Amino acid sequence: MIMLIGGLLLLTALSATFYSSFRGKSDVEVYNQSLVTGTGLAQSLIDEISTKSFDAKTALKSYTTPDSLTSPGSLGPESGETSASQFNDVDDYNNYVRQDTLVMGVFTSKVKVKYAQRMNPNQYSSVRTFSKRIDIYVTNTYLPDTLKMNYIITY
Repeated sequence: MIMLIGGLLLLTALSATFYSSFRGKSDVEVYNQSLVTGTGLAQSLIDEISTKSFDAKTALKSYTTPDSLTSPGSLGPESGETSASQFNDVDDYNNYVRQDTLVMGVFTSKVKVKYAQRMNPNQYSSVRTFSKRIDIYVTNTYLPDTLKMNYIITY
């Protein structure tokens, strides 16, 4: 009888250990899948944005100084551009939000577009430059923190 009770206790302990490690592995797999999916969505958005003209002003004419470009306070869609299919230049995506519903739930991507400093593109510029920094923030239920990606586009 004592051996039977001991065997049951041992089996219970092994089962609990197995379940605990299996659950931990499952959590890691869910996180990894969400991370890969979120990264793919952010990269896809960067690819989409980088196919557009650098600025609304550079779509039809070439410029040698940044003074003629869109002012920093006016970055965003022009009048009449209400969806991404109508965007024709990089800064139209400023403050753009996209939601994708996939197997891992809803992924929300938010975009910020700002001028970047010429000698330090990791810093925003308060004046026009020939560099724009695209920051994309992706959130999802299974991501413990916001996924952040950035990209620099130059003219």
